[in-house]
Amino acid sequence: MNAEHQGTESPGVGTGLTGRNSELDLIRAVIDDTARLGGSLTLFGDPGVGKSALLDAAADLARARNMRTLRAAGAQFEANIAFAGLNQLLVPLVPLFAELDPDHESALRVALGFGGGTTPSRILISTAALSLLLLAAREQPLVAIVDDAQWLDDASADVLSFVARRVAGTRVRMLTTVRTTGEPLRMRGDVNSLTIRALDHSQSEALLLTRYPDLAGHVRRRIVSESQGNPLALVELPATLTSDRYPTAETLPAVLPLTERLTRMFSARIAALPPETRDLLLLLALDGSGQALSEESVVGPDAATHLDLAERERIIVVDGRHSIVFRHPLVRSAVVELARPEQRRRAHRTLADCHRADPGRRAWHLADASFGPDEEVATLLQHESIQALKRGDPSAAVAAMTRSADLSPDPEHRSQRLAGAAYFAAEVMGDLQSVSQLLTDARRLDANVGSLATASAAASLMLYSDADVVSAFRVLTTALRAPEAEPTAEEINAAIWVLSVIASLNGRKEMWDPYLELVDRYRDMLPEGLLIRSEVVSNPALVSPEALHALDQEIATLATELDPGHIIRVGYVANDVDRLADLREPLLRVWQDAARTGAVASVTNALMLLCAESYLAGRWDDTQRFAEEGLERAESYGYVNFVWFLHYSRALAAAALGQQEEAEEPLEAMLAWSIPRQAFIVPQHVYRVRTLAAIGRGDFETAYAEATRISPRGLESGTARQLQLFVAYDLVEAAVRTGRSDQARDYVEAMLRMGISRISSRWSMLVAAAQGLVSEGEAASAHFERALAAAPENLWPFERGRVLLAYGEHLRRERATVESRVRINAALAIFDRLRAAPWAERARNELAATGVSRRQTGSTDILLTPQELQIAALAASGLTNKAIGERLHLSARTVSGHLYNVFPKLGITARAGLRDALTALTTPEDRPPGAVARQDPDDR
Repeated sequence: MNAEHQGTESPGVGTGLTGRNSELDLIRAVIDDTARLGGSLTLFGDPGVGKSALLDAAADLARARNMRTLRAAGAQFEANIAFAGLNQLLVPLVPLFAELDPDHESALRVALGFGGGTTPSRILISTAALSLLLLAAREQPLVAIVDDAQWLDDASADVLSFVARRVAGTRVRMLTTVRTTGEPLRMRGDVNSLTIRALDHSQSEALLLTRYPDLAGHVRRRIVSESQGNPLALVELPATLTSDRYPTAETLPAVLPLTERLTRMFSARIAALPPETRDLLLLLALDGSGQALSEESVVGPDAATHLDLAERERIIVVDGRHSIVFRHPLVRSAVVELARPEQRRRAHRTLADCHRADPGRRAWHLADASFGPDEEVATLLQHESIQALKRGDPSAAVAAMTRSADLSPDPEHRSQRLAGAAYFAAEVMGDLQSVSQLLTDARRLDANVGSLATASAAASLMLYSDADVVSAFRVLTTALRAPEAEPTAEEINAAIWVLSVIASLNGRKEMWDPYLELVDRYRDMLPEGLLIRSEVVSNPALVSPEALHALDQEIATLATELDPGHIIRVGYVANDVDRLADLREPLLRVWQDAARTGAVASVTNALMLLCAESYLAGRWDDTQRFAEEGLERAESYGYVNFVWFLHYSRALAAAALGQQEEAEEPLEAMLAWSIPRQAFIVPQHVYRVRTLAAIGRGDFETAYAEATRISPRGLESGTARQLQLFVAYDLVEAAVRTGRSDQARDYVEAMLRMGISRISSRWSMLVAAAQGLVSEGEAASAHFERALAAAPENLWPFERGRVLLAYGEHLRRERATVESRVRINAALAIFDRLRAAPWAERARNELAATGVSRRQTGSTDILLTPQELQIAALAASGLTNKAIGERLHLSARTVSGHLYNVFPKLGITARAGLRDALTALTTPEDRPPGAVARQDPDDR
């Protein structure tokens, strides 16, 4: 456990109780100073809240102080035995009785049962007990500890209350706990007290992580929710909810099973209720909807009487709207735990009849009422699984399909349903460990391992866990070409979708052709969305206007769509044809909803698509934020196939910002990962980042070389993939800048021949701008004007800025100086807003070439903050980001962020320009108006 308190005690003393710092501090104060709270303290709290653990910590603390401890605990079965509690506490001190005066010795011997005679007065026994404790504390201070004082017999409670009020200033301390229950507390005089509260959410998480570090996340979250901060429940419940028994969140029971210790915590009050009341509470505990209460035929005519009784016993709360709530989730669990299995099945059958209008609830109650396999109920649950997925509840979908498999009498049906659950778990939930176990169970039940449902789940597992592209492709194409059984439309759809992901990752004709062949084979069984996907993903340059129109119509329906899988599938198609801007809100909804439900695959897919959308929108901070969150999730859950794209997204944003080192950092690892797996689309993404980074720093030869690695044969309509289209404008610009005019014109002609302008306004803008790059005079101006008119000003800001800059450069060469300045200033405003440092520097250089000095641009404020100046000076001296961070006690990432705020202020794009820029900053004639010379940071 966490050692929350830091002090001078020996290890383990007074520590180890998560979230109990203040309570331990108060107990420590009482033990160390009897003047504090009069030397006594009573702790009040609910069962299991940790009162006994605090007493244990107090005893440890006392022993560390070389103090003597005496302990006793009240017990229900001794509550009617006079002085039973006092006997328990004082028995260790019997050898000291002889040192008391005769009256006190006799009183204690009679009261505690060690001698005969007339029972002495209560006051005599009380003063004798106090005298004995003071005597025992002469040589060694003493702490008397009494747990569960609410169950002390009255005589002992009176004596110990007397003692507690009189130990102030002595060498005796007294600590007591009292359980809060439905009964009024028997208060005997004033007591110094502290109420022990439940742990908060973060403290509960910390306690579980410390005690059970290997507990699965979904189990931990459920326990934190159900325990409501009760430490005993937090410690005990994991024994009933092991990850082996409940491998996925979906398989967790609706009502948590309790350990014997937890059941005892609540059982007394429940067991004392009449059987009819317990039956009604069982219905309420198993229902949760409250519908059972609305049917008198179910709850009986005396329901109100039973509810009143349960409320008086503090089992339930009935609010003003007649809603019924159990006082604690564990009380609800205890009601279920105390019922016999047949009672629970009977209650579920009753509730199934109540929910005939709700097929989902009815199916689940019938499942819980089943004594053994039942195909009819299994079929109902299979249907509920599909409906749950459509409702956007993937957890319920996996749970229903898994339970459907459990109830299947036929091994083949059970195997198919387990495979279906595995597919949902892989594609939506991202619980790869569960996928593996479900597939193992499916194969063990059915030798027919070639079934399509099993193949889809197995391919998903191979693809996401290790990106085994070739094996996943073989498994799936084999099953699709020769299915062992007649596949359902859902199984075909799932298999074709996974195959499209595999073919996209490979990116080669050897996989595209079989994929398209199988799409054609099953065309009549595929929904329109998958057919559009097959047309777009294999070659977006050839997508038909009809397919684009159908896609736009489908996107328009997503505002109310609940199924996260459907939104993500449409999102991947939209990404290939520049329509992600229209999916931002649905994707944000998937991200937030899936994060709440623990659907790792859905949330990570949504984050990947949001990376792509935010990049094109120029929200590059969002791109990097989404990528970092996605990486954390993907790496935590073993989704290695997602990692490369998230690294790419972050690198692409870094390249646009001019962060050259950050852009290059992950690229070699991406290449090393992808080549052995034949994930050939990954290198193309690497080349795209390098192309953009090279253009940013003005290295057009490198940019041309990297872009042609994506399109080695230029742009050909029959083989154009998305990445080739994404770098088409870069390729033209790099060719023009390196004197390859003929090749540049060939690329433009290919773009026109393919007609990619029809795909989106962005490509329409870039195709027209590419025409402007290879044209002269008024023709070029006309092309640039057409490019700027092709897309709304608020869309594609980075590309628009590049077009404006190219247009301004053209106008300057044509000596249209005023018009040139207008276009370049517009480009500079965009680049400054986006913090696209390299392109902003190019724009400033172009303005200078038109005769505008750098100080006249008005967009450059080169005043640096003291920290920025310090970091810039250290970087100029040759220190790395890591070394600067260590010197200034900053992270390397923070240093990097400061530097790339500094670069545009100094008008540079890389570290190499820092020294000269800082020198110019301190030269009066080069200093802009209002700038103040700064001293070197090391001289401050």
